[in-house]
Amino acid sequence: MLDAPLVARLGRWSTRDVRVENYRLAAMACKCCAASASYVGILDANKCCIDRLGRRALPVSDVQVPYWACGNCGFVFTNYVDEWSAEDFRTKIYNADYEWINPAIPGRADVPLKETPSYANGKRIASFLHGSQDDIRILDFGAGGDPGPLGQGLIDSGFNVSSYEPYRVEEARKPKGRYDVIVAVEVFEHCHDLGALSAFMGRHLSRDGLLWIQTLLHPFPTPPDVLTSWYVAPRDGHVSIFTLPALSCLFNAVGINIVQTAVGTFGFRSVPTFPNRIFLR
Repeated sequence: MLDAPLVARLGRWSTRDVRVENYRLAAMACKCCAASASYVGILDANKCCIDRLGRRALPVSDVQVPYWACGNCGFVFTNYVDEWSAEDFRTKIYNADYEWINPAIPGRADVPLKETPSYANGKRIASFLHGSQDDIRILDFGAGGDPGPLGQGLIDSGFNVSSYEPYRVEEARKPKGRYDVIVAVEVFEHCHDLGALSAFMGRHLSRDGLLWIQTLLHPFPTPPDVLTSWYVAPRDGHVSIFTLPALSCLFNAVGINIVQTAVGTFGFRSVPTFPNRIFLR
């Protein structure tokens, strides 16, 4: 767990005075389907995913973050960070201390890249695309590095991989053109501007490309205690919590179909023609 000096360094996330009574009365449009969303409650800004291990990593914050849930598609979200700049995200969430509350392996520090779960996941994804190494371009969206550990797993499997990190890595290359596979692993929950997200995927995913999505999908209808989920964690930047209908609403608007299979959740316009073990022809 985090030590006292680290907690002192993290400090308060914001000094904004959040008046919860106003949120209860505010009308909010869903970011996925534009239907009416209802206020479901608040979380303190220091709630972390790692708290699920049984002990809080950070003290309770007096900054309160409101969340809403859509009755039409089940999307759960906050608008707390909607006006933040990229610099705000870098300094308030994805700062040097972010790694402390998001260790590669809980309880271990300085894990070699090739021993991380993310690297293993890259190798796993590569196994489903085996045979297409010479045919496809891959974009690691939300890479966490240039390359990140997942991207390195794909590179080590012989794939041509570009990295893109919206907030955390300034040196990541900007995407150019269209990609045959866009891998988005544990990143959609961090995205607050969903119009920009769907437009990005619509612009950069090739006609028969594959969008590989990994984010924890919550049940729909939304349970009353949804904010007790370990995954709804503002200090980790988890500001958008999806359901399968919510993903479908968001990406259908740009012509991308969403399906859930035994392998995972995927988006595509036309079934990919390059070799893969996901869609068999």
